[in-house]
Amino acid sequence: MPTLMPSDTRSVLGPNAEHCDSRSLLLDRFVDPTAKEEVRKNIFTRAFDKPAIRTKAILVPPFLTNGLGLKLDNLLFAQLQARLMVNMAGGVMENAGLCLDRFGLPYIPGSAVKGCARRAALAALHEWCETGTKPTGADNPLAPCCDNFTTPADFLTAIARVFGWCEQDWSLKRKDGHFISDFAWACGNDPQEIWKPVAEKLCADFGWKIPKEKQEHPWDALPNYAGSVSFLPAYPVDLGKTGKVDSLPLEVPPLGKLELDVVTCHHREYYDGNPKYATAPDTEEPVPVVFPAVAPGHVFVFAVLPGRRCGDELLDAAKKWLATGLSVFGLGAKVAAGYGWFDCSEKVQQAVMALLQAVELQRRKEREEAEAKRKAEEAKQAAEKAEQERLAKAPPHEKFRAEYGKLADEPFAAQAKKYAEMTDDQRHGFVLALKDRRDTAKRWAKRKPELLKPWQEYAQKLQPQIQLP
Repeated sequence: MPTLMPSDTRSVLGPNAEHCDSRSLLLDRFVDPTAKEEVRKNIFTRAFDKPAIRTKAILVPPFLTNGLGLKLDNLLFAQLQARLMVNMAGGVMENAGLCLDRFGLPYIPGSAVKGCARRAALAALHEWCETGTKPTGADNPLAPCCDNFTTPADFLTAIARVFGWCEQDWSLKRKDGHFISDFAWACGNDPQEIWKPVAEKLCADFGWKIPKEKQEHPWDALPNYAGSVSFLPAYPVDLGKTGKVDSLPLEVPPLGKLELDVVTCHHREYYDGNPKYATAPDTEEPVPVVFPAVAPGHVFVFAVLPGRRCGDELLDAAKKWLATGLSVFGLGAKVAAGYGWFDCSEKVQQAVMALLQAVELQRRKEREEAEAKRKAEEAKQAAEKAEQERLAKAPPHEKFRAEYGKLADEPFAAQAKKYAEMTDDQRHGFVLALKDRRDTAKRWAKRKPELLKPWQEYAQKLQPQIQLP
């Protein structure tokens, strides 16, 4: 809380951290978790007014392509179609957490990305096993998940290899009549029929031996495995523009824009367990509670990396499952109410890639121009330094020559009128400077011959080879 800030922190940021420019720091360290209603709302709006730092959003795509060696075609771009809330229970404010990095950018943790892809894959496998028919057809959103698999066992093998497993995943235990294992739920009422060939295949692929006592249930011989694919955190990308963008379904908001959402509790006393409210009457006043959310329209970049024993087919499957999960099930909190779902269509992919390529070309041009400007400035400074070193060793009239040569036309003409006041070194330097400015000398010869005459005479007296008009 701001009132508990150390004195040195308070002296820098102010009593209420009003000088803090980091929205992440404001929401993580300088909030009052007991705040209600308008005070709570002001905490969020104050943080929202702090802009996110764009640098990371600019650098994420180049890092993925240049740093990690991924092709632009291997990245998955998805535009957020509704507000997004991730990690609501993980913040200081009750049910108002949000994943913001230190730059103030909203992001989606890799664990959430992996869970979204896994959910889609298991849902497709469940439909296959429950119906006995492989999901197909353009009208079935889960059909793409099953492409390239001929049997449910092949499908589960790929799921296990991509996402990994733990002992719990191969459990046949039930609770309230339902399997507690996702693998068991996905495989229908008789998981063992699918599990056995899958476990035998995994043991053969990884070189694991199945003990004799476990050959009936070979999945019990499987050690825990972390998975062959890494799901990276997803970040919004800087498209170089906001507002309406061709081929994108929603307008693009300012990068990192956050919005206030609200949930209204109509029976607060009842849910708090007040004994006076044994039922939930309609006489209680509704209590609106605000919380932060990521504005729709952001374009996020999702990336999957191959790990050990990961072929192209597994990587392609993981990307396809992720795209299905984002567009069908959504991600984050309140997805059942329409929050957190994405458009991953090919139209969006092409539009975003074209925008990023255009942005990269523009930034490359700006970098080249900045580099050229830097080199020109360095060359100028080097020339000035060399000139200073030369003048330090040169005779006095050369120093005056350089001094007069820097003057604009009017101050230079004013110096020309001071012939009688100058020393011989000054006159010598001025004549040489006038010789360097041939256009000025010619103009004076036509319009101000009286101004040029003493200098012509001095030039002849000084050195006949110095020719002035």
